Amino acid sequence: MSEVVSDRGSRFMAKRALAVAAVTLGAAGALLVAAGALSFRAQQAGLARARHTAQGETRLVVVNPAGAAVALHRAGVTLDDAEPVAFQVGEGWFPEGRYFLTGSLGPLRLFFPFTVDGSGEGPEDDGSWTVTVRSPSPESPPVLEGGLPFVFVPGGHFTMGDRNNPGQTHAVWVASFHLAVFEVTNGEFRRFLADPEGYADRANWNAAGWAWKENGASQATARLVPSDPRYSRFGRDDLPVMLVTWHEASAFCRWLTRRLGAGRWLFRMPTEAEWEKAARGPDGFDYGLGMELSEPQAPSYNWKKNPGAAVTLVGREDTVRDYRPNRYGIYHASGNAREWTQSVFRHYNREHPYREDGTSDDEAAGMRVTRGGSWYSASSVRLHLAYREEFQPELSSDDLGFRVAALLGPVPAGEGDPSRPAGSESGR
Repeated sequence: MSEVVSDRGSRFMAKRALAVAAVTLGAAGALLVAAGALSFRAQQAGLARARHTAQGETRLVVVNPAGAAVALHRAGVTLDDAEPVAFQVGEGWFPEGRYFLTGSLGPLRLFFPFTVDGSGEGPEDDGSWTVTVRSPSPESPPVLEGGLPFVFVPGGHFTMGDRNNPGQTHAVWVASFHLAVFEVTNGEFRRFLADPEGYADRANWNAAGWAWKENGASQATARLVPSDPRYSRFGRDDLPVMLVTWHEASAFCRWLTRRLGAGRWLFRMPTEAEWEKAARGPDGFDYGLGMELSEPQAPSYNWKKNPGAAVTLVGREDTVRDYRPNRYGIYHASGNAREWTQSVFRHYNREHPYREDGTSDDEAAGMRVTRGGSWYSASSVRLHLAYREEFQPELSSDDLGFRVAALLGPVPAGEGDPSRPAGSESGR
């Protein structure tokens, strides 16, 4: 009897082993099929990418944690020439051209540049161009009483450099920042001059700037009085302040940080990359309002080409009435006044890309970069947004001013006095 039971047990165990083996083989087969399918899809995706890349197309990937309503446009020659492009939100391949993405969050519209240079490659490690749409902070930078607002420039890549020099253009990533829509005015600079804790206060100057101040003589047009013959051309309150050195512009920004920053806002001049990204707008223009600047486009810019012109600079009120901003909201990216940037001059190109490696520090030694051209520029070349000039920080010119960038976050030690109240200044 025990032999029969043993035989039945053996047969049962054998059947069970066969069943387990069958299940295991089935699972293994399913895994092999799945792996094969994944491998096939990866192979197909690789072939598709190779095909798109060979055609000079770049893959756009949109990450949208803000849940914004997203649309894609192809940029044109002017602001009015942009055309919508069909786009399935997520990702897609696009041919050579300049594009921009809009992300709408209620009344707020965010703009992101996207440039396809025909190489088939974007700036990400996988060769794509990624746009991340995030909700910005509801806070806006505080402004001096009566001042014009700042505009928000979202973080992300843009194409920097002169596209007429193919070896120079390259994608540069810039963190989000705010930029003043207009240059700093004489009226604003006069408040800095008059404040006991302003121009005369050592706390607002770096070492080289203070040495210049103690031994130099300021020629800033904010020092002009109404009886001065140059006052109507250069000295009125709403005109951009001219003849400021880089040192004076830097001191103004430090004063603004102490005056308005409240430990949360840092004010300084924009870096070269920040300036160029904002100036090009999401359209990626070569000039402030378009891709061309010749006689037909000249009336859109304050570009006199005449040092003896009765009207030189254009003030804030006339600007808002008579001129257009770019799509970010920036006025006079080309023309009106050349502008100091925060950056020390360095050469860069595709092989040696632009880097923020300490060259934007206040204490960095070297000549500082100016951008944008002015009313006085003899050639449209200087109004080209990729055009760069460098000057010693103690020099000044009657067509050179500056505008202010604002960054939200804890203010580094030494950049301002968070304990000082805003006083009569108004936030926005």
